[in-house]
Amino acid sequence: MLKKIGYPKEQQKKNHTNKILLVAIFLAGLIIRGVYLYFFKDTAYFNPLLMDGYDQKTFLLWAQQILKHPWYVSGEPFYMTPLYAYFLALLHILSGGNLVVISLIQLLMDVFLCLMLYYVGKTIYDDWVGIIAAFLGLFYLTSIVYASSILSDGLIYFLYIAFIALIYYSLQTTNLKRWILTGVVLGLAALAKPTIAIFLPFLLIGLYLYPEKKFLPFTIKEKWQPLTVFLLLLGISGLVILPITIRNYYVSGMFVPICTNGLVNWKIGNSADSLGLFHYPTGKLLSPLSLAFWKLFFIKTGIFFTSYEWPQNLNVYLIERIIPSLKFAFIRFGFIIPVGIAGLLVMFRDWKRNFIFITFTVTNVLWVVLFFITERFRLPAVGCFSICSGYFIVWVIERLKAKQVLQPLLMCCFAGFFAFLFNTKPGPLLPDVSWRGFVGLSIKNIQYDLQQNNTQSAHIKALTYYKLLPNDFKATFLLAQTFYLQGNNQETIFMLNRTLELNPDFTLAKEMLNELIDQN
Repeated sequence: MLKKIGYPKEQQKKNHTNKILLVAIFLAGLIIRGVYLYFFKDTAYFNPLLMDGYDQKTFLLWAQQILKHPWYVSGEPFYMTPLYAYFLALLHILSGGNLVVISLIQLLMDVFLCLMLYYVGKTIYDDWVGIIAAFLGLFYLTSIVYASSILSDGLIYFLYIAFIALIYYSLQTTNLKRWILTGVVLGLAALAKPTIAIFLPFLLIGLYLYPEKKFLPFTIKEKWQPLTVFLLLLGISGLVILPITIRNYYVSGMFVPICTNGLVNWKIGNSADSLGLFHYPTGKLLSPLSLAFWKLFFIKTGIFFTSYEWPQNLNVYLIERIIPSLKFAFIRFGFIIPVGIAGLLVMFRDWKRNFIFITFTVTNVLWVVLFFITERFRLPAVGCFSICSGYFIVWVIERLKAKQVLQPLLMCCFAGFFAFLFNTKPGPLLPDVSWRGFVGLSIKNIQYDLQQNNTQSAHIKALTYYKLLPNDFKATFLLAQTFYLQGNNQETIFMLNRTLELNPDFTLAKEMLNELIDQN
């Protein structure tokens, strides 16, 4: 365990400084998210109803179904985990269906999540571990992008971190209410992503290993306290899940505890022709007893730790191009993971006390690798490794202050080697599929805005389209249309001429240009 140093008066001064620093960091995180939302609302990725084939539209339509029939919904057992759709329906009621307000609430949750990262880091060791963890979380680009989107990943991330934070909150005192709340959050986390169940056996072991064995305010023998807490958490979380299980049985006659897509996702990640990414395979399902299964498992492990942000639904590199203010969210996966892995190893110095957190971190890697890798699935693991990174940085500083250079040097070399090994880009940051998606959504959004007489929004999107793809004749023509509706004939003529340079046979541009010339 790390050694804490400091005298009372010095500590009070440090605590005051730390609070000011923490407030400043959170204020900066809020500003970054606010500025991002201001620009994001005018992008082609904001309106889910125009995003055919994307999960964003699926979730919004699902939430609308829930508002009409909260119990029956579609009349089938849930295919995907239902919690986010119900949560989105609630936000729809609170906001009056305003997508800007919904995104704002989700971004505020992302900020509060970082406060929980701070709490866990502080509880595991000290203030500075928590401050560093919160800093990494607040400035992590991928988290901001997904928190603002109509996708379940921000809620999953929030509930997973809330669960581990509540475990440590409950471990601080013998308070039954805290454990009940932890059980409720466990149930909600399972309804958001059932893979949290992988952690539960390790939680039981961790409770037995934890140095303090008095968890409950009851007169129960010490050896039974961990098991009692564990069963309490299982029971309460089961009660939270039960209404969904009953509902699934009621509408279908089938026993479906939460949802039915688990096997589909397993096949995506564990078939003979699986890539380890989101790609529908056609090969046979691999047996966990086969060598091929474990070969694929290790390939997926390597993919998980690669610094590249594997896109699905959104491409964060493209979003950053669209909204340059995201550059201020400068923390990347490729920094957090190498430092975090080193911190995770250092935590083994006090492995019994840290066993719960260590295994929670590992299982958040494991459940992703067992299925398939996308950037958004890695978020809970990133939160854990942010705390590990804070732990490592504090450990290095304290060892150096104690003039113990060798261990920190070796661990820093290890982190550097890990970063070198996995800091790879398997292909272009913006593959053709991302560009095609952007073009399709841009055209659809601009046309929709023009139909709604929302010329300003259409112009902003057309200008973004043109800036990113200046040699696409569709971009120049759509921008010309928005200039025309704004009464800017000079720019309209310029963009129409540019359109015809790129595509001389584009009839609509010719006709529009001739009309303008005749008018003048």
